[in-house]
Amino acid sequence: MSNKYLFTLKPSSHKRKTYRHLILASDDTETRPKVLKYNISVFIIIFAVILFAFGGFVGLFIFESKLPISLESKILEQEKEIKALNEENDSLNSEIASLNNTIEILSNTVTTKTANEAELVEAIESQAIPSEFPLTGGASFKENTDDIPECVFTASEGTTVVATASGVVEDILEDETYGNVVVIDHANGYKTYYKNKGDSVVKKGDSVSPGTTLFIIGADNTEMCYQISNNGDFINPLDILQING
Repeated sequence: MSNKYLFTLKPSSHKRKTYRHLILASDDTETRPKVLKYNISVFIIIFAVILFAFGGFVGLFIFESKLPISLESKILEQEKEIKALNEENDSLNSEIASLNNTIEILSNTVTTKTANEAELVEAIESQAIPSEFPLTGGASFKENTDDIPECVFTASEGTTVVATASGVVEDILEDETYGNVVVIDHANGYKTYYKNKGDSVVKKGDSVSPGTTLFIIGADNTEMCYQISNNGDFINPLDILQING
């Protein structure tokens, strides 16, 4: 025998809270109706919790479905950035290698230039040291060291008296024994003195180099006296003269 139930909601009041009743009735006279009491607020809270849980589940599902796509997009973007950085690094390394090569070339150039300049300075300085022979041809000489060290050369007519190093003619003086004196300052502490009865072919202030003619030996001026001073002190010319033969 089937039962049929009738549902009737009946509000009831109990003190300060309002309750609702659910009555389950049957058409069977022998079956007593069942009464269920419930609070509508509890029902609403349960419904809200269920709804909130469902919404969270849906949101989590959407988030998890989009997460792989987002991660893949970020990975691709990072790979692009890494590739760009690697290319930039390669470019910088190439530029550094080029700069290092340029620096090496410049360094070699500077080294070579410095060496050449040093050689040039040495050559210039060596030209200012009065070590050359003061005559263009052969000559006999005697050494005098009694008072002021000097060498007295006797040369044949037509021989020329020449500067033994580069410098400037400081003065042209007169000498009681040899007539004229050409004084050359070599700007390094050295000065040379050329004494001869002939007329000098240079004048005060002239620049001279090794081999510049100062006097021309004639029949009446075959002797030439030669002296060297270093920082004001006269020294023996034979100490630095280069004499061959």
